[in-house]
Amino acid sequence: MTDSIYLDHASATPIRAVARGAMNEALDAFGDPIQGHREGRRASALLEDARQVIADGIRAQADEVVFTSGGTESVALAIAGVARARGDEGRRVVISAIEHPCVFGAGDLLKAAGFEIQLVGVDEFGRLDLDAFMAAVRAPGTILASVQHASHEVGTLQPVAEAARFAREAKVLFHCDAAQTNGRLPLDVEGLGVDLLSVSGHKFGAPPGIGALYVRRGTPLIGSPAGDIRERHRRAGAENLAGASAMGAAFTEALAEMGDQAAAQWELTGQLRAGLAAIPGVTVHGHPAQRAPHLVGFSVADADPEVVLMALDDRHIAISCGCVARGLPGEASGVLEAMGVSGTVSFRVSTWRDTTEADVARFLGELGELTGELRRVERATRESLSRRAE
Repeated sequence: MTDSIYLDHASATPIRAVARGAMNEALDAFGDPIQGHREGRRASALLEDARQVIADGIRAQADEVVFTSGGTESVALAIAGVARARGDEGRRVVISAIEHPCVFGAGDLLKAAGFEIQLVGVDEFGRLDLDAFMAAVRAPGTILASVQHASHEVGTLQPVAEAARFAREAKVLFHCDAAQTNGRLPLDVEGLGVDLLSVSGHKFGAPPGIGALYVRRGTPLIGSPAGDIRERHRRAGAENLAGASAMGAAFTEALAEMGDQAAAQWELTGQLRAGLAAIPGVTVHGHPAQRAPHLVGFSVADADPEVVLMALDDRHIAISCGCVARGLPGEASGVLEAMGVSGTVSFRVSTWRDTTEADVARFLGELGELTGELRRVERATRESLSRRAE
C-alpha cells in the first residue's frame, strides 16, 4: 500500500509523544485546581507549571496567560473582551483584510452590537499596508487593532512590531493572532509590543481543544460568559488540565528544536515554491522571503478545486483548500481577493518535523501529473463542444 503524505500541518499536527505523556499523567490529577486539598493542589501545580512554560516561551509573566479551548476562543476573547471593556471609549476596531475567519467572526459579532470594523488592505504579497494602518488606528474612536503574525493561507509574515508601535502611539490596544507561528518561530511579546496574543496548541503538537491568550498586565478585558475566579475571571468553566499540561510539554519540545526545524522547513517550502512555480497553470502566492517556514499557498488555473483535492487524496496525499479562506471548499479566496487575485480558490501545503524531501518530490510529481491530465480533459472537452457547434 502506498504510504500517505500529510501536508496539512497548518491545520493540525500530530500529537507529540511528550505531549501525550503529559496529558496521560494529568488525567490522573482529577482534583479541582481552586481547592486547597491535596488533590486540588496537585492539579493546581500541574496547571501553573504549564502556564509558566507558555509564559516563559513568549517572554511573558505567568499571570498574563489565560488558557482557552483553542485559538478561536483566544481570538474571540481578545477582540470581544476588549470591546466590552472599552466600548464606552470608542466603537471602532481595525483589522487586516486577510485575517483568519475567526477574527472576521468576532468582528461580525461586534458589528451586530454597533461597532465599526475597518479593514486595512495588503499588497500583492499579502503584506499589510502600514501607511493605511497608521491612518486607521489614528481615527477617532478606535479602541483595538488586530493583525495576524503570519497569514494562515499564504504564509506571509506581517510587520507586527511596526503595526503595534503605531497602535501604541495612537493609544489603541493591539492584538496579534500567532496561531501559525507559535512553536515555529520565536514569539516575544515585549519585542513585538503587543497587548494581546493568541496561540493554539494543536498547531505545534499538542492535542486539539487547548490554546492560550496573552493579556498584558493592565489591559482591560471582560470575559463572557461570566465565570468564577478561574483564569482570573476571564473565562467560564474548569480548565482543560490535561490539554494545558500537554500544551506545555509540546511547547517545551518545540522551543528546543525551533532553530533547526525552522531552517529545515524553510528549505522544504523553498523546494515546494520552486517546484509548484514550474508546473504549468500553478501560481504560488505570498511573499517569497518574509514568510512562515512551513506554509505555501498556491492556486491552479481552470481546475475544479474539489476534483484536485479528491484526486490527491486518492493518491494518499492530504492538502487543504478553500476552507482556509472564508468558508467553504471551492469558495473563492477572500485572502487572494485582498491581494488582487479575484475569483480564485486557494490551496495550501504545510510541512512538519517528519516531512521529507521525498514527500515534497512525490507531491510535486503527482500534482504535475494531475494538472496535466485535467488540462488534457479540458482541451478535449472544448474541442468536442466546438465540433458540435459546427
